[in-house]
Amino acid sequence: MMKRILLCAPLRRDPKIFDEYQDALDELIIPEGFTVDRFYVVNDCPEVIPHIRDAAYIVHDSAPDEIQVQEHVWPGSTVWKMTQLRNMTIQFMLAGGYDYWFSVDTDEILNRHTLEWLLAANKDIVGEILWTDGPDGPWCNCWMYDDGDTDKRWGTWLEPGLYQVGGMGGLILAKRRVFEAGVGYAAIPNIRKALRGEDRFFCVRAACAGFDLWIDTHCPAIHLFGEREYKDYIKMKAEGTQHAERVQEGAADHDRGV
Repeated sequence: MMKRILLCAPLRRDPKIFDEYQDALDELIIPEGFTVDRFYVVNDCPEVIPHIRDAAYIVHDSAPDEIQVQEHVWPGSTVWKMTQLRNMTIQFMLAGGYDYWFSVDTDEILNRHTLEWLLAANKDIVGEILWTDGPDGPWCNCWMYDDGDTDKRWGTWLEPGLYQVGGMGGLILAKRRVFEAGVGYAAIPNIRKALRGEDRFFCVRAACAGFDLWIDTHCPAIHLFGEREYKDYIKMKAEGTQHAERVQEGAADHDRGV
């Protein structure tokens, strides 16, 4: 019997960034025995709707939010909204009888082999690493402790492998049983400032439910969260530059405390 995967995300992006995202998804290798449907929750960005292609399901959420994309500023109201939108994708996956929930934020460029590696890991919850060239140096989407402590693992995570982590966000494959156990993105009422963002709530709930979290680093994704990153990516594509090479030196400096 075919295993069914729901690829999903809240959608709010510049159309040109979303086009690059979809181009990468179109190249994604789907292993034999699996099918993939796409589901987007359109988050107050009707201008992107004409660009959507090959999506089996679309939900339009029109309530505005306050996120400033380029600065990556997330006020509390946006965090609470994101918990609702992400939980909407989980509810849709469960109601639709899917075997896997594959959350891929719509500003991430996947390597075509990503799904092969994530499925081969055979973990309840596994993510793919992505690197962002931030203004203060590179950073990634996983951590070991608390609100983002990497425990100086950046250099290690640049090496292809599968590593247990304390938390991650943005690019996650999870089995159905994770959500049947009650894991989700709902805010934790007595945590307000100690942890930032809905991904932390998900990871804390998963750990408390007894699930380990893993990050694969064989196929690093690229994070196009702003105009500068988009332009760098287009230039990188033209030059044929490998993304991992761009962050290698910066990650090593981070581990040395530079």
